Parts: sequence; C-alpha cells; structure tokens
Amino acid sequence: MRTADAFDERAAVVVAARNLPRGHVLSAGDLDAALVLPGVVPHLEWSDGAAAALAGLAVTHSVPAGSLVTAGMLAAPAAGAFGDHLEVLVPVDTSLVPSGVAEGELVLLIDPGAAPSGSDPGRARRVIDTLVAESLAGNALRLFAPPAEWVQWQTLPARLGSLPMVLPVPLGGDAAGLAAELNAVWAAEHRQASAAGSPLGAAWETAGGPGLLQTVVPVDVSLSASGVAQGGLALLVDPGVPLDAASGGRPRSVLRSVRLDHYRDGLLGIWAEPAEWVWWQSLAQRLGAAPMLLRVSPDADTDAMSADLNEAWRKHWEQRW
Repeated sequence: MRTADAFDERAAVVVAARNLPRGHVLSAGDLDAALVLPGVVPHLEWSDGAAAALAGLAVTHSVPAGSLVTAGMLAAPAAGAFGDHLEVLVPVDTSLVPSGVAEGELVLLIDPGAAPSGSDPGRARRVIDTLVAESLAGNALRLFAPPAEWVQWQTLPARLGSLPMVLPVPLGGDAAGLAAELNAVWAAEHRQASAAGSPLGAAWETAGGPGLLQTVVPVDVSLSASGVAQGGLALLVDPGVPLDAASGGRPRSVLRSVRLDHYRDGLLGIWAEPAEWVWWQSLAQRLGAAPMLLRVSPDADTDAMSADLNEAWRKHWEQRW
C-alpha cells in the first residue's frame, strides 16, 4: 500500500501563523497553511475556508508558531476557562497610543495616578506591570488567570479609580529601562504638582512621619504687629468671646506655644497623631473664630508670659462688663 511518506506526497495542513498563548481566541490571521508529511500525526487539513471556520475557537494550551493545530487543542471559549484559569476582561485606556494596541505587542500597564487636591496628596502615574497583549476585546485586555490573580485583575480599575493605561514597548526595546525612566519623570511631575497645589509647599507634604495626619489651620496674626514668619515661636491664642454675648462669653487666653515649622500667609500646617489631629482640626469650630498667633522671641519664657497675658486679658474682659 502506498503511503504519503513513501512517495513524498505532502499535504496542506493548518499551522499556527504565530505564537498562540494558552486561552487565545483564534482569528483567521492566526492560522496558515503548510505542506508537510503528516502521516498518522493528528492534523487538520487546510482549505480555503479552514481559517474562517476555526476563528472564534480558543487554544487550550500554547502553540508555537509553525506548529500543527489539531482538533484536540481547540475548545469553545468559556466564561470559566481552561483548567484552573479564569477569563477576565480588563478595560484599558489607550489614549497614550493614538494608533491603538495590537495583539501580540509587549505593553506597559500603567496606573494613571491621581492629581493632588486639598488634603489628598494623590499619587504619581507609574508602571505597574509589563505583559503581552495576547488577546484583545475592543479596548480591553483578555486574560486568563488563576483565581487569586483573577480577583486582582477584575478589581484593578476600581482600585485605581480609573482605567489602567497601556503603552507599547518599541520593538526590541528595554521594557524595564523604559518603565524606570517613565516612573522617574512622572514622580517628578507629581512632586511639582503637589508643591504647586499645596499652600505650604512641597517640604510640608513630606514632613510627616508614620501614623501622623496633616491639617492646615487658618490663623489670625493681628496680635503680631511685626508679622509672623516660618521657623519662629508663637503663642496660640483663643480670641475669646465678649462677656455680653448670648453664650456668656470668655476672656482671651493662651492655648499653648507652637513652633512655626510650617507656616505661610496666615496658614499653620500641623502634623499630629490622630487624637491631637482631631483637636487641631476642630479648633476653629470650637472657638467660633480662627485662633490667633502672637509672635514671641525664641528664648521667651512662654509659661510665664502666658500666665501674665491670661491675667491681663481676664481683667480687661471683666471690665468690659
């Protein structure tokens, strides 16, 4: 009996046109024809409609470029997946790539960051992963991941507060080097934005230690004729309430002494542990007005000065009655 091997009768069979990762959903361009001596090796015969007929099926394991594609390695794509891997679609922001992302490209996955605002320091844009865009579904990466990783991918946009961004790595480029360069640039940009958006400057934003919270307290500096400057020593003063007020009133008094490590244009910056932070945060509300600052000399006896001032202010307050 004659065989194809004996007479070198090559047959056109279906092969992978490129590397196909596990779980990849086939398109017609993923498949090609090759003339081989298949013999009894499992194979699919090539025809003009073979690629179109197989499009939409997924490969159950990775298939190197040029390898035979067989019926046993194909399955209908499932919302579950292959083995212990689950399918997840990760929508991405492609605004950094006007031409879009192509399947098979190596891309940087980027946390878009968040701009600083008010008491929220935000965060710098940064590269969080490098991966191959093996399969795309519109503007979404189609991935297959084990359950633990699946949860992380599924919740990624929610955790970032926006869609992750993608940026292709130039062919033959150094992904790690590009990521490091971009991260450095974005970190510098964020520091500049934080400094511009902070009323006390960049140094203030990085002055706190572990467990400390920040607050910025508007203050009244009308007691200091020569003004108040950062780095000085001052007394923090309760402005008091007149005796004839409906609340019963209270005299002006010294609350404490403070070092003006972070002060600018009527704003006093405070980093404090949570309990003290609450005191500072609610101070103006409890006083009914902005606390006052009285500048004193660096070597002043603040305890004695406070006692003298409190006595004088109490007498003045009582005389107003």
